[in-house]
Amino acid sequence: MPAWDDGPKTLEGVLAMLERARTAGIETIVATPHVGRAFKGVEHPAESIAEGVEKLQAELDARGIAIKVLPGAEILLGSVDLLGEKGVLPHWTVGNEGKYALVESPYRSWPDFGNNLLYELMLRGVRPIIAHPERYVDVQKDLSKMETPVSQGALLQITAGSILGQHGKEMQVCAQRLLDAGWVHVIASDAHNPDHPWPGETIDAVVKRVGEPRARQIFEDNPRAILAGKAIPTQIAPAKAEGGRSLLGRLFGGRR
Repeated sequence: MPAWDDGPKTLEGVLAMLERARTAGIETIVATPHVGRAFKGVEHPAESIAEGVEKLQAELDARGIAIKVLPGAEILLGSVDLLGEKGVLPHWTVGNEGKYALVESPYRSWPDFGNNLLYELMLRGVRPIIAHPERYVDVQKDLSKMETPVSQGALLQITAGSILGQHGKEMQVCAQRLLDAGWVHVIASDAHNPDHPWPGETIDAVVKRVGEPRARQIFEDNPRAILAGKAIPTQIAPAKAEGGRSLLGRLFGGRR
């Protein structure tokens, strides 16, 4: 959305980004502005995200850009009272459905209080998705930092740029190791401008790493389940070869 924290500053910038997303084969995208963090002294309230998405969707429809945008948020752990008297509010969750919430650490490492907070979230029926764990220095050094949250039911979302090595060797290696461990459930663009890589650009690298059955879950099955508010398994399919049409062909073969 235009002029939201560190995203595009203008509507034209947003439209350029979404046009590129559409070209990359994306049909639905979740807008996840930061919640609990101010940029240049401005922090948009989470309650206004849905309104901003609604306005943006109207612009897309008017211009004939066939892409659906859903509201979401990237919640800074410890910055908002997720477990307050009102419980986990829908506007903090993906699609305002109250089922999945994208969260990030307030530090360059995974916080000590993180696992307990995520467990409490799950007791309230909200499944946490941990954003970009490959960026956390302690996870880079010791992958087992993510073992507890994953075993409790949290999902991991790594970014396309990390897989492609655009954020440095340490993040790329950590992303690869998380893939090898079977702990990656979603790959996101983390797009802030039209030049960011999109998940589809990583398909070849991911398929080579984990095989098509696992890659299909990461790129197709899990994102659809999250958007629909349906449960998905924490452990994903074992990596092994599978015949038939390639995942790349399935996702983009029908596009012109």
